Amino acid sequence: MPHEQALLLSLAWAVGLGLAAQLLAHRLRIPAIVLLLVTGVLAGPSVLGWVHPEHLGPGLGVLVKLAVAVILFEGALSLRLEDLRRAAAEVRGLITVGVLVTLVLATLAARLVAGFSWPLALLFGSLMTVTGPTVVQPLLRRVRVPRNLKAILEGEAILIDPVGAVLAVALMDVVLGLSGAHPLSWYGAVWAYFGRLLTGAAVGVAGALLLSRIFKRHDWVPLELRNLVALASVWVAFAAAEAMQPEAGLMAAVAMGLVFQRSEVPEERRLRHFKEQLTVLGISVLFVLLAADLPLAVVRAAGWPAVWTALLLALVVRPLAVAAATWRSPLSWREKFFVAWIGPRGIIAASVASLFALALQGAGIPGGEALLAVVFVTIFVTVTLAGLTAPYLARLLGLSGQAGKLAIVVGAGPLARRVGKLLGEHGRQVVLVDRNQSLVWAARRAGLEAVLGNALEEDTLASLGADEAETLLAATTNPEVNVLAVAIAREEFHTARAYPVIDEKGVSAGLVEQVGGQIAFGRPIDIRDWEHALNYEPVSDLVWDVPDEFSGRTVASLELPGFLLPLVRLRGEEAGIVHARQTWARGERVVFVSRKPEEEALAALTALAQG
Repeated sequence: MPHEQALLLSLAWAVGLGLAAQLLAHRLRIPAIVLLLVTGVLAGPSVLGWVHPEHLGPGLGVLVKLAVAVILFEGALSLRLEDLRRAAAEVRGLITVGVLVTLVLATLAARLVAGFSWPLALLFGSLMTVTGPTVVQPLLRRVRVPRNLKAILEGEAILIDPVGAVLAVALMDVVLGLSGAHPLSWYGAVWAYFGRLLTGAAVGVAGALLLSRIFKRHDWVPLELRNLVALASVWVAFAAAEAMQPEAGLMAAVAMGLVFQRSEVPEERRLRHFKEQLTVLGISVLFVLLAADLPLAVVRAAGWPAVWTALLLALVVRPLAVAAATWRSPLSWREKFFVAWIGPRGIIAASVASLFALALQGAGIPGGEALLAVVFVTIFVTVTLAGLTAPYLARLLGLSGQAGKLAIVVGAGPLARRVGKLLGEHGRQVVLVDRNQSLVWAARRAGLEAVLGNALEEDTLASLGADEAETLLAATTNPEVNVLAVAIAREEFHTARAYPVIDEKGVSAGLVEQVGGQIAFGRPIDIRDWEHALNYEPVSDLVWDVPDEFSGRTVASLELPGFLLPLVRLRGEEAGIVHARQTWARGERVVFVSRKPEEEALAALTALAQG
C-alpha cells in the first residue's frame, strides 16, 4: 500500500473510531478516555492494524502540539475567574506544594515499585504532577458537586498542565545533561523551567490582547471568520512561544485563554463552543493515535508493577499531596477527600511521555518505552477509578445535593432579593442580575452577589455560570421577560430547574410549560403588588412544617390564601424554589412571606390542612 494511502487510512480510522468511542462513552455514561485508550490499542499495529501512527513520523508530534494548544486555550477560556478567585488558596496550594509532594512520592513509587532507575523514576514523577482539563472537566459535568469543588479541580487541572509539563521537560533536560547528551549548567537548568513559564506567559498575554483588540473592531473581522481567526491566533502564539523556548507554548495557550476571557469580547460564547468541538475532536484523535503507537508487548512487559504503581499514585500519593496542599483550607474533610479522589492523568502526560520516549531513545538511554507503558497504564487506571466512582462517591459524601449549587436570579427587586437571601442562608450560591443599577446596588447592600447586565443576552448568562447553574428564577416585574429568560436558560444552557414569575393577565401557564419551565411560587401573582408590599408593608417570613394532609399534593392544587406566598422549600439541608408542580411531604419545611400576622397565617394554613 502506498505511504500516502496508508497515512490517509490511519488518520481516517483515528477520527472515525475516536468519535465512535466518544458516542459510546456518552451512551454508557462512562469516561470517554477509557474507551479511547482501549480503542487505540485495539486499532493499533499490535492487534487489528487499522491505525499506524508511525506513518505520521515527526508529524505526530506536531499534531499533538497543535491539538494540545487548542485544548489548553479552551480550558482556560472556560474557567470562570470569579470562581477561581474564591478557590485561589486551594488551587495555589495544589500547583505548588501539591506538585512538589507528588514529584517526590511518585518518583519513589516508580523507583521502588516499578523498578525504574533514578533518572527514569524522576521523569515519571514529574509527569504524574499533571492532571488535565481533558479528563477533569468532562468528568465534572457528570457529577453534581458544589461549585467551589468544581472550581478547585478545574483550576488545578488547567494551571497545573503548563506548570507540571514544563517541570517535566526541564527535568528531562537535566537527565540528558547528566548523561552527556548535551551540556548542562545550574543556571541553564533553572532557566529551563522558569524561562519557559515566563516566555510562554508573555507571548500568551500579548496574543490575547492583540486578538481581543481585533475582535472588538466589528469591521475588521467578519462574524463568519472569527472562529478561524481565533484558532489561527492560538496556533501562532503557541508556535511563537515554542520557537523562543521549546515547550513554552503550553503556558502561552493557558495565559492566552485566561487573559482573552477578561476582555469581554463580543460573541465569546460562540468562540467557546467552537473550541469545545475542536477539543473533543482533538482528544478523540490524539488518544487513539497515542494508544495505537504503544506496543502491546511493552505494556505486557510492564505487568503488575505498573498497575501497583498506578494504584499507589491514586490511593496514596494523590491524597497525601492534597492533604499537604490544603491543610490550612476551610474545606471540610469530605470535600478534601473528594478532591483527593479526583486525580486522573490525561493527554499532557501521554503526549509528553511520548516525547520523552523518543528523546531517551535518541540519547541512547534505555527505558523510554517502559516509561511510556507505565504512564499509559497510570492514565487508564486513574481515569477509570475516578470516572466510574466519582458520582457514587459524591453521593456517599453528601456532596451531590443542592447545597452549594449555583442559583441565578434574574431581577434584583425586593422579591428577587428576598428569595436570593433565603437560598443563600441555606447553603446555595446565588447571583442576581438586573439592568437597573440602583436595584443591583440594593442587592449588594443586602450582602448578595449582584451583577449589572441583561439576562436576555446569552453572553451575560454565560458569564454568570449558566452552563453549570442548577436553578434559574426569573423574578423581574415583566412576566414576558421572565418567560423569555427561562426559555433561553432551558434551550441554550439546559438549566435543570427554571422558574418564571408570571401574573394572571399576560403570560399563560401553557406558554411556561412550552418553554420548559414551571411557574414560580406555585401560582401567578401580582408581581408589582408583592414588590410594593415587600418594600412598604410589614411583611414577615414564616417557616412552616408540612403536615401529612399536604403530602403528595401539587402546590398548584393547594389553593393557598392570597396573603401567603411560598418561596422556598427546605428538604433536609437542601433549599429549592417552590413551583407549581412541586409536591410537599411530611418532614419538609416551607418558607412563606405573609402580609398578615403569623398567628393568622398559621390559622389559615391549619384550616386549609383540615378541610
